[in-house]
Amino acid sequence: MNVSHNLASRLRIKIWVNQGKFRVFLYRLLGMKIGAKTIMDSINIEWPGNTEIGSNCTIQKNVTFWVQSPFNELNKIHIGDNVFIGRNTEFNCCNSIKVGNNCMIASSTVFVDSSHTFAKDQFISLQTVETKKIILEEDVWIGTGCKILIGVHLGKGCIIGAGAVVNKSVPAYEIWAGIPAKKIGDRKRFTL
Repeated sequence: MNVSHNLASRLRIKIWVNQGKFRVFLYRLLGMKIGAKTIMDSINIEWPGNTEIGSNCTIQKNVTFWVQSPFNELNKIHIGDNVFIGRNTEFNCCNSIKVGNNCMIASSTVFVDSSHTFAKDQFISLQTVETKKIILEEDVWIGTGCKILIGVHLGKGCIIGAGAVVNKSVPAYEIWAGIPAKKIGDRKRFTL
């Protein structure tokens, strides 16, 4: 029983990897820039030419890459090298979202680089939309179910706790959590 179970597991992994490689090939044909050794499960994307994904990345199932203005060259989503993106993550891009190298983004995280203005003398639906870039520097870890909002800059090596709503920029190597997110600690040096 163990031998057949191990064989089935290895076959399942091999099929998943081959399907991921085929998806990468198809998205490249549609204009998406994808680095070497990147594996993608099924994703949601309307305009592949506005999304760049680096080398050696893992993109799990049902990740959404959405750009508002596909014919605006500045309206892009850029994912660096060695990035992990968990299932059901959303990138909602009206301006620019940039993820640095070696980042880990857990499942069900949402990035939104826009917000409605909301003066009280006019319907919100009739007011303008404000946009500002979202930037993640390298080695950022975002826990599951986080919301990263307009204009946020996550510094090198910072950690965002699960379920946090981040509406302010986070300095390098700090740990933030909560709604709204606030500092709860600092990353320490690794010692033996």
